[in-house]
Amino acid sequence: MRFPAFIVAMLVLIALPATPRLTKAAPPGGPPLDIKIGMSTPLDAKRNGSYVWTRAFADVMERAGARVRIYPNSALGGEKERMDQVAIGRLEINETGGDELARLSPLFHAMRPFEIESYDHLDRLLEHTSFLAEVNQELADDDLILLDYVYTGDMVGLFTRGKPVRRIEDLRSLRLRILSAADLNLLEAWKVRGVRVAWEEVAQALQTGMVDAYLNPPIVAVMFGHGNVLDYFTDLRMGPSTRLMVTSRRWYESLSPAMRTTFARGVREARAANRAWNATAMKRDRSLLEKTGIEWIEMKPGDREAWKALTRRIPRSRWETPQAEARLRAMIEASRLAPRQVAQ
Repeated sequence: MRFPAFIVAMLVLIALPATPRLTKAAPPGGPPLDIKIGMSTPLDAKRNGSYVWTRAFADVMERAGARVRIYPNSALGGEKERMDQVAIGRLEINETGGDELARLSPLFHAMRPFEIESYDHLDRLLEHTSFLAEVNQELADDDLILLDYVYTGDMVGLFTRGKPVRRIEDLRSLRLRILSAADLNLLEAWKVRGVRVAWEEVAQALQTGMVDAYLNPPIVAVMFGHGNVLDYFTDLRMGPSTRLMVTSRRWYESLSPAMRTTFARGVREARAANRAWNATAMKRDRSLLEKTGIEWIEMKPGDREAWKALTRRIPRSRWETPQAEARLRAMIEASRLAPRQVAQ
């Protein structure tokens, strides 16, 4: 199973009217390669890891003569609309959450909360196993390529209003905000109540008591000014806070060999820039959160294990297969330790 939508779509930001950021570098002898990049997040290199990745990638492509246009804040439509554009080749690259990929790749869908213990662990999964290659084999019929996971801050935890939560039993008197119907499986496993609320309406829902809690990385409450409607952050460390970068397969395959080499270099440099940004962001997330008046609650190992045990009861969805689950579990275990540790 994939991470629930409110975990993968960690940084779903409020859409604002926007114009694309346009830079042009035409190669001699012909028109520039045109690359459009859609995002749901803003052009904010300080707080938005997705833009750090996108800007670093764009810089590489522009130096090679491409014209890159970045459309932030869902200017090209919502998650589904932009993914539809990528699938038919009208949008070259897109930043997205996991919902649109989960139904297309059983291996991607098999990921569960609490399985990835750190960003280093996720890096090893991406770089030292065939996870990305096998996911992309499953996405081939839909003309999509998953390029990278983009890191967006410290790991996922639980925000609550009015009541500190240290044990799963503490959450059962509260209403948890969820994003999609698929997230009901997690609520069922945890035996807690949930309410579907659009992100744009979360602050009001917290103020009116429609919901009492939501899952997100700590920086989200800072970015959206939720310090006046939230009181506590429980450091569950459910998994890395990520977005996804996806490209059009039919467009990518139309590139010249030289431009594909440049493209690959752009992805590598974008990943490096994003990882460096995330290392700094994680160091400051707690202090930024506490400055808003939200108390940070550390988890006891035994209490966190109880959450993990309940999470393993999430029922399999119609898009999952036992084979994909077994394959992913093997990759996760193989990447749990650094290569030098495994060699010992």
